[in-house]
Amino acid sequence: MGGLRRSRPRVLALLQTAGVLLISSVRDATAQPCPNLCNAHGQCSDPDGVCDCYEGWTGADCSLMICPYGPAWADKAVSVDTAHQDMECSNRGLCNRGTGVCSCEDDRFEGAACERKSCSSDCLTVGRCLSMEYYASQKDPGEGTVYTYEDIWDAEMMYGCVCDDGYFGPDCSLRECPSGDDPLTGTTSDTYNGVQYNEKQVITCTASGGTFTLAFRGETTDNIPYDATADEVLDYFEELSTVTNDFYTAVDVDFDDDAACSVSGNKFTIEFLQDFGNLPLIVADSSNLKMSIATSSAKMTIATTKDGSKEDHDCSDRGICDYTTGICSCSTGYDTSDGYGNEGQRGDCGYATASVTACPGETSCTGHGTCEGTPTYACQCSNGYTGADCSLYTCPYGNSWFSLPTDDEESHLTTGKAECADMGLCDRTTGACSCMDGFEGAACDTMSCPGDPACNDHGDCLSMSALAEAATSNGDALDLTYGATPNDPDTWDFEMIQGCDCDDGYFGYDCSLMSCPYGDDPMTKYQFNEVHEITCETDDDDDGYFTLTFREETTASISVSAGADDVEAALEALDSITYVDVYFDAGLKDDDATGTVCSSSETTFYVEFKYPTDDVPLMTYAASGPTISIKEYQAGTKEYIECSGRGLCDYTTGLCSCFTGYGASDGQGSEGLLDNCGYVLPIAGTD
Repeated sequence: MGGLRRSRPRVLALLQTAGVLLISSVRDATAQPCPNLCNAHGQCSDPDGVCDCYEGWTGADCSLMICPYGPAWADKAVSVDTAHQDMECSNRGLCNRGTGVCSCEDDRFEGAACERKSCSSDCLTVGRCLSMEYYASQKDPGEGTVYTYEDIWDAEMMYGCVCDDGYFGPDCSLRECPSGDDPLTGTTSDTYNGVQYNEKQVITCTASGGTFTLAFRGETTDNIPYDATADEVLDYFEELSTVTNDFYTAVDVDFDDDAACSVSGNKFTIEFLQDFGNLPLIVADSSNLKMSIATSSAKMTIATTKDGSKEDHDCSDRGICDYTTGICSCSTGYDTSDGYGNEGQRGDCGYATASVTACPGETSCTGHGTCEGTPTYACQCSNGYTGADCSLYTCPYGNSWFSLPTDDEESHLTTGKAECADMGLCDRTTGACSCMDGFEGAACDTMSCPGDPACNDHGDCLSMSALAEAATSNGDALDLTYGATPNDPDTWDFEMIQGCDCDDGYFGYDCSLMSCPYGDDPMTKYQFNEVHEITCETDDDDDGYFTLTFREETTASISVSAGADDVEAALEALDSITYVDVYFDAGLKDDDATGTVCSSSETTFYVEFKYPTDDVPLMTYAASGPTISIKEYQAGTKEYIECSGRGLCDYTTGLCSCFTGYGASDGQGSEGLLDNCGYVLPIAGTD
């Protein structure tokens, strides 16, 4: 909270009249062992009077509540490729210190710790809002290997909409149109596509009793008796909502025998008559089947004997889908079909009403594609265009925010690119993505920074990789990288997620809070300032110079003939330093002593840090001419804490509200201009 940044002095107005110091609520600062007796939410330590707060409480007097923690959505890396450390409100909300409740970024994040990405518009009540982890576990095994997504940082944080049947889109706002087979492809004269077939799957059942179930696209039949007939299996299977049977028989069931199962193993084939394309495998559960032969066990196997090779495209590739209604607008010469090129009720434009002699479009393929000609008269659209007549634009693709993993613990990578990154809606008339709230970029593949404007104009909006480059420890750069290895599943977010790097004096996930002055606790004793020892040796040439660097800030050039005052002025000109003393004798500490800081016989001088206090990092140097060395002479042991631990910060103003008996200091426990509560006020009295 700004602890490594300079807080410029704020003047505390002291009202003095006729030599009388006016102080409200006059009390001796030592009257209470600890501020407000720690409000009964902490333990008071003697003799320093510092509160050690109980769990859930914070503040110098333990009056403030801590909010729940969660992995940060965006933060600065702590080591190479290591980020998303636990932070209050997951660094996407502000903590209400009076209640201990996070106020999450509006409509974008939710949960006690703001640890969950909100689903856009709650999926409009026509979808389920699921985590990446749970969504991965719910994959239909018939679609292929079910990969886990449990160990990556966002497994239980990134949520998305899984839409009900007939709906799609990142917020489930779009309606699916009837899909079907292109009526002009797949014939013996189609040299481009070849002859096309329905999907056929063969099931072998070995059992003498019990029941089994069949599942297709995640939906499971009721229990089917082992001795069911072909018609009975058909009836059970057509009860599934995941097969297309609105107007026509969904499947054909062909038995080799009279019953589904037998001791020797019966085979039966299911051919899909109204669901086209390469379909997922049927999944069988044989756990309730029985076998009368003790040496054998009941079992079922399923295999595809004929991959479905027909198209399964919106409006059968012979019309345009209106995604607001889910109704096909068929191209001239096409109408709804039965799935086999005849007139029917599917609503899919799969019926050619007359002989076809041209590709669709007022001009062939709207001038945005190539016509295949006879016999298919299908458009091959140019890059950037789509639709049966190539009249629609495609939108930019980006790494998907919410999709099934492509391997164990792998998602959001370049292998899973999606239009508008699955976080936006494509405007087919312009080819531009309309991103969901909180996302930006041409492909909606970047999470926006909080604030309006970004970071409330008090910070820089940076990607996770850029935040890593900005990471510091005690003010010194860590030189870290995040996501430098391409397609690393652990750092998938290196360019996709952004966060705020707040300006000096501001903090919070959106840089909306103001930092208060820091300082040393005036009640803690036997502590020391940090002192650096510098030696400088030069020849007789007085043209040499050097610079000093502290917390990534570098002084102006300092001449080898400079005095202690010159070095002091150069250091205090840095934003990271308010007060230092520079002297030649570590015992006398006389900062008025004369002499130059460099000489041919080697000069030693000392820099004592008066503000900031605490254990500061060692300064570094650059020199042109002289030989310089710097080492720590004395480690800083003082505190450098908010309001010196003797007041509470008002984060809306950046001003300390000091506890009774404390006021502005000079950073060293005496009265001064730093409004940081670091000075013990004298008992009020009259001269």
